[in-house]
Amino acid sequence: MSTVGTEALDTLAHRYIAMWNEPDPDLRRALVDGLFAPACVHFTPTREVRGRADMLERVRDAHAQWVAPGKHHFRAVPGADGHHGAVRFTWEMADTATGAAVSAGSDFLVLDASGLIVSDHQFIDR
Repeated sequence: MSTVGTEALDTLAHRYIAMWNEPDPDLRRALVDGLFAPACVHFTPTREVRGRADMLERVRDAHAQWVAPGKHHFRAVPGADGHHGAVRFTWEMADTATGAAVSAGSDFLVLDASGLIVSDHQFIDR
């Protein structure tokens, strides 16, 4: 993959964000399986996750902490970009009642030839 249009990259970012917001465990698993390669890695400043099973657990825990109580949801910020198998995009965690962003960050993804995420570096900006 060399250069992909912004629309396709924004779609990937929206699918990625939908995974964190998804309340149904079976649908959440399907999203993880459809986004991540089996031997994926996911890094945050404080975590290192390896493999789909651990990624699913990571998403489940984040959902339980931030989304399930009903106070927050995640949303992708338009304008994802990428080239040569890498994608970067920005996201926000918003207050569900007001819509105001209470946190923001970005992810840098490396994709395999089939478009699955093999490496995900997540950065928390605020």
